[in-house]
Amino acid sequence: MVGVDALEARACRPDFAVWRGQVARAGFCVRPVRVSGRAAAVDTSSGEVLAQTSTADAPDGVLLVACGDRRAAVCPPCSRTYRADAWHMIAAGMRGRTPTGEDDAVPSSVGEHPALFLTLTAPGFGAVHAARDGGAPCRLPRGRKKTCPHGRPAGCGLVHEPDHPAVGTPVCPDCWDYTGAVLWNASLGELWRRTRIGIERALAPAASAALGRKVGVREVPRLLRLSYVKVVEFQRRGLAHVHAVLRLDGVVPGDRSAVVAPPSWATAELLASAVRSAVASTAFALPSPDGVARVAEWGSQLDVRPLDDPAKAAGYLAKYATKTVDADSDALARRLRRLDRAALTREVGAHLARMVATCWELGKRRDLSGLRLRRWAHCLGYRGHFTTKSRAYSLTLGVLRAVRRAWRARESRKAGRADVWGLEGAEVVGAWSYAGSGYLGAADVLIAHRMAQDRAVARAEYKAVLRREAQMAVWAA
Repeated sequence: MVGVDALEARACRPDFAVWRGQVARAGFCVRPVRVSGRAAAVDTSSGEVLAQTSTADAPDGVLLVACGDRRAAVCPPCSRTYRADAWHMIAAGMRGRTPTGEDDAVPSSVGEHPALFLTLTAPGFGAVHAARDGGAPCRLPRGRKKTCPHGRPAGCGLVHEPDHPAVGTPVCPDCWDYTGAVLWNASLGELWRRTRIGIERALAPAASAALGRKVGVREVPRLLRLSYVKVVEFQRRGLAHVHAVLRLDGVVPGDRSAVVAPPSWATAELLASAVRSAVASTAFALPSPDGVARVAEWGSQLDVRPLDDPAKAAGYLAKYATKTVDADSDALARRLRRLDRAALTREVGAHLARMVATCWELGKRRDLSGLRLRRWAHCLGYRGHFTTKSRAYSLTLGVLRAVRRAWRARESRKAGRADVWGLEGAEVVGAWSYAGSGYLGAADVLIAHRMAQDRAVARAEYKAVLRREAQMAVWAA
């Protein structure tokens, strides 16, 4: 419990308004980084100091900086900012973006380019409990065998709700291939890379059929460019799968950065054919620490569909970009320093805890050192970025953050305050040092949390007012 005296001590300080402004500027981050130091904006031509700032007179002598973590289980406010940025980045590649600066323009013509929404899943590593549509039983035994080799029931005749904790867990943990699942997660990045190359190669015979002449693999990059954005999401069974938007662009000789429409014969159906061919043919051998031969390949559940609603697809991808392995627990959101299987079992269940333990055991093998499984045990072996895109698909997150900084600088100038980082023609020099992470006391944590709640309520009320005004405009028309 936080004492009233501690809350009054913070709220009655003369610099409380400044501290509140720091918390708001940090986006109400749950665990902001505290830094101390100074910075100055210096005119590059005259050497004159145009503006300067220092934490010497700041509350507690520090500046609060948002942690910037994308994971909702670690920092919900920062993950919402990341999700909004990811939405703009993804949506801009589907329908274009009106420029607000020099580098954040995406032509609106991309909305007419052939595009697909693709979902790639992992193969099966054993039977798992499932929630079936229409109230069907979970999994009925196949054939005459009623039990597995370990003496457990070979199926499950129960009807599970979608949110039941058993969904996604193995019917028999000893039959489930934990080693194969971990190795597959660790190889997902390479599998996607080979699949992307396979799609580009599969476009050659499709282009040959469309043009009525032979188009070689080397000629395809001079005719077409495959642009994409992908997001990796974890299923309940602890295996990653991929959602991606694929787009075909044309090519301007000598200008690889130009985004233009592809030739008329390059259709969404042609791209879909190339995708199915590449997904079916991409496979490579996995390491065999236990002598079992395994192959990295995609599962049988392949979903390729036209991109009909860019806003909905962008929201869908952005939502999964902020999820962790276990969205309801912080246990697997941070890198593990040691293995405590009993504690993990209590936090995330026996299945995910065993996958982490498998990463830990395989991680000590020298022949698997390149996979760095212990380092990525909290991701169940997956060691890639959760959101990636091709260079020409859209603008970058860095550009969006630069636009946000420029907006803040303009608002500061309007309010008569000089922003050290927003002055044109100036170079920022300074010295900063790390002072710690998180707020200084429980009272600060509670006040920041209440501020975040008030902001959320205000945003919800503002959106409700906008909806009512839109409805009234429709009625008035």
